[in-house]
Amino acid sequence: MMFTIIDAIAFSWFIFCWLGCSVLIFICKKRAGNIYGVMHKYRLQWMENSAYRKDRSVDSIALGNIMKSVSFFASTAILITAALIPLLGYGNKASIFIASLPNTVNNISPIWEIKTLLLIIIFTYAFFKYSWALRQYHYASVMILSTKYYTSPDKAAQSNINRNANILSNAAKHFSTGIRSYYYAIAVLSWYLTPYLFIASTSLVIIIVIRREFMSKALNILSNS
Repeated sequence: MMFTIIDAIAFSWFIFCWLGCSVLIFICKKRAGNIYGVMHKYRLQWMENSAYRKDRSVDSIALGNIMKSVSFFASTAILITAALIPLLGYGNKASIFIASLPNTVNNISPIWEIKTLLLIIIFTYAFFKYSWALRQYHYASVMILSTKYYTSPDKAAQSNINRNANILSNAAKHFSTGIRSYYYAIAVLSWYLTPYLFIASTSLVIIIVIRREFMSKALNILSNS
C-alpha cells in the first residue's frame, strides 16, 4: 500500500493549516486582541523602565533566564532530530507493529519514511527558530546594556526603547514559532496510525493554537492588567 488519496488530503490539510495559521498570526501580530501585541506593550514598558534605571543587573538576570529556556528547547529539538534519523530504516518492522493495532492502516516502508522525514523537517525547523531566537536575545542583551542612562524622556530615549522592545518581540516571535512546531509534530504522530486521525489531530492543534493566541484566559488577564 503506497501513498493513498486520503494520505495526500491529510498532508495537504496539514500544510494548509500550518501556513494559514502562520499567516493569520503574522497579519495580526501587532494588533489588539492577540498575545503578541499585548506582550509587545509589556516589553515597551520594560524597556522604558530599563532606560530610566541606572542599575541594569535585573535586566541581565531576566534575559539570562529567558535564554536558558530557549537554549533548552533548542537542545531538545536537535536531540529529537538526531533520534528520528535512524528510524528511517525501520519502516518494515514498524509497519508490522502498527498494522497489529486496531483501526490502523498497514503502511509499508515508503509511507513510514515520508512521515518520519516530515517529523525530521519539523524539528529541524524548530531548532533553527530556537537558535535564531537565542541569538536575538543575545543581541538584545547587548543593546539593552549599551543603552545610556536617561534621566528624563526625550526623542533619543524613545528611539532606544522602541528598538530594544522590537528586538525582544522579534526573538519571542521566533521562539513561539518553535513552540508551535512541537504542536504540529504531535499531530504528525497520529499519521502513523491513520490519515483520518491525522486530519482530526491537525484540526484540533490549529484550534488550540488560535485559541491561545487570540482567545485564551491568559490573554484576558494580560489585556486587563
